[in-house]
Amino acid sequence: MERPLKFIIEDIVFGPLLLLIILSGVLLLMFRQRNEFKLSFRILLGSWIFLLLGSNTLFFQAISYPLKYMTPKSEKQASDVIVVASAGVHASGAPTPGSTLRAHTAAKLYLEGLAPLVIITGGVTEPYHPPVNIKGMAIILQGMGVPSHDIVIENRSTDTYRNGIETSKIMNRLDLKSVLLVSHDYHLFRLISVFKKLGIEASVFAANQSSPKASTPWWRYFDWANFNRIQTIAHEYFGLLNYKFSGWI
Repeated sequence: MERPLKFIIEDIVFGPLLLLIILSGVLLLMFRQRNEFKLSFRILLGSWIFLLLGSNTLFFQAISYPLKYMTPKSEKQASDVIVVASAGVHASGAPTPGSTLRAHTAAKLYLEGLAPLVIITGGVTEPYHPPVNIKGMAIILQGMGVPSHDIVIENRSTDTYRNGIETSKIMNRLDLKSVLLVSHDYHLFRLISVFKKLGIEASVFAANQSSPKASTPWWRYFDWANFNRIQTIAHEYFGLLNYKFSGWI
């Protein structure tokens, strides 16, 4: 179904595309006098470049490609336990959309019989007291039909490395050997690398792989949301470098 024209106009007016067009026009008008207004011209040019790259879907896809290349293939591998990583908490204490999607995916895998147990891993730092966010994830699991006695909450860890450490303690206690890891695709390489470094047999499944891959219309190639997406990918690259130099992967 085609998007109504009024919504397309709203996307353009309230998106970065209109601002890019305006900045481009101002830069063209100032170009001949750029030496007279050197500082102003440079500030505007820098802002234009920052906006052009930061909001650009193609730029986001380009910088995320190496990470996608490293991401292991998602597979529905029967395992002793499904481990789903938390993706944060809102100010209200409710799970973020990322945590919700991961919990939903883990529940579906459980209901398909891929593992008899689900471990939710990831605590919350101040001002929230663990396990505020993962309690919400547990509610989602239960709401989809996962019995409470088949859900284990790990609420001591606050990063991916400690997700692995604390989860491995639970697995050792319960004599579990293999794990099916659930997270977003960009996070899976670091997550599985941590678990394999700890000597755990692991496979992965991307929570967002079932999202519809709709083509991007021309007016949405510049989107404010790309700033957050680029930040997420940059965070993952820095995390991989940090973990590699720390010997955690």
